[in-house]
Amino acid sequence: MKRQGHRACLPVAVLATLATVCAMAAEGTVAPLAVCLPAADPPRSTRADASGFDVDVARLLAAQLKRPLRLVWLPERGQTDIESTDLVFWPLLGGQCDMQLSIPGAPAIARHDSRLQLSEPYYGAAFELVPADATLVWGEPYEGVLAVRANTVAHVAVDAMGIRWTMQERTVDLVAAVADGHADAALIWGPNLALANGSVRRHEGFDPPAVLRWNLHVAVRRGDGLLADLNRLLVDPTIKSAVKALLDDHGLPARAAFPTTHSRQALDALTLAAGSG
Repeated sequence: MKRQGHRACLPVAVLATLATVCAMAAEGTVAPLAVCLPAADPPRSTRADASGFDVDVARLLAAQLKRPLRLVWLPERGQTDIESTDLVFWPLLGGQCDMQLSIPGAPAIARHDSRLQLSEPYYGAAFELVPADATLVWGEPYEGVLAVRANTVAHVAVDAMGIRWTMQERTVDLVAAVADGHADAALIWGPNLALANGSVRRHEGFDPPAVLRWNLHVAVRRGDGLLADLNRLLVDPTIKSAVKALLDDHGLPARAAFPTTHSRQALDALTLAAGSG
């Protein structure tokens, strides 16, 4: 199902503020909010038409801060599903932008911890169970076969749990493995479901374990006063509601921030327990 008119989900007050900001920007009275975004990371950001979930989140935040928005496109690099060690931070570090979106927790900025800091999380993302009627309760015996993408945390975790699996290279291959009966269900990185345009439905009741879930944050330069303003916005119920509407509209699983998330130690403990079992 094709989604149209997603900016209409922004609250009327935000749209009014955006109009005011545009007018002020025309007069040159407000410094722009420069936001770094990957040039090719759908469904979160795409340079070709300046579209995506994070593009609209950037518009929302800029409107609330009463600043015009300037998008700074990062080099096109392959994006990993999780633990994005391939994230590019030099434009943010160098002052070319004020903030960067969808940062999956402190480990992602560990090399720059003295220079960068993270906001409160604004959404959660996890490996989701597909199809909608799949049966899997993490930690309980599972007799079926799960399709997992090669060399992801889901692959490692499923193997450690002793669940039978079939390894696939791409999200489309995971869906095909279930459709043709080679797997009973699949674990798919949640944001990737948006690329299926509504044709693949997740199991709404699946509770992904902490080892398969992440919280996503905004990164800013350490000491930048912008952080306090961002945190004030991101915990505001109205803004949370607007972010959820954007998640829904872009087809991403609308998950709020998780109370606990993935850690390397938890994954290591899982694999260690499997090896000693």
